[in-house]
Amino acid sequence: MSKIVKADFDGSVMSFTAEAWFNATEAADKYGKRPVDWLNQDGTREYITTLADMLKCEPGSLLKTKRGNNGGTWMHPKLAVVFARWLDTRLAIWCDMQIDGLIRGHAGVSDWQSARIEAASRFRGVCDMLNLSRQADGKTTARHHYSNEALLINEVLTGQRAAIDRNSLSRTGLRLLELLEAQDMVLLGRGMAYDERKQALHTFAQEQRQNLAANDTSGRLTA
Repeated sequence: MSKIVKADFDGSVMSFTAEAWFNATEAADKYGKRPVDWLNQDGTREYITTLADMLKCEPGSLLKTKRGNNGGTWMHPKLAVVFARWLDTRLAIWCDMQIDGLIRGHAGVSDWQSARIEAASRFRGVCDMLNLSRQADGKTTARHHYSNEALLINEVLTGQRAAIDRNSLSRTGLRLLELLEAQDMVLLGRGMAYDERKQALHTFAQEQRQNLAANDTSGRLTA
């Protein structure tokens, strides 16, 4: 399979190939559904047969099944939007836009979108590490503990202990956020206390800002 292109839809990662094939299994999981349930419908079978006839190909060639990494049922671009509509109308429209961009030769996912996905994924790791470190100390983890950790990272990043709109961050800002989340996981793993982590993260952020500034002349955190 060719290069995998990932995009964020309402906080969930969706995958395409460079040729705009769509990972239907990944999308269906978000809605608690399975591609096979859509494929087994009479209307779907008729649609695939007619589409294959018009494209002068075998119906089976419009679907691919892959195991392992990036596994699941992958659908031809001409099937993807119809399938996505079965899941959610907004997803179908978004999917159509992504496929259009890929087919036209534009990047389906920008560097900013990739950074946005990485930052979101990294924070899930922070939550896991926080929970595990507290378990090791015989403590339970409540929702506010996760919120406090997010606020700590936000404060180090922006100087304000408040929620931030991650969509307003630049690619450089998202990269710094990702690095802070990764470093916080390391410090949590070392059993470092909250105040110590806070100071260490501030020092780390200053160092990383200098490194990132060398590669980004704008030096801005927000878009």
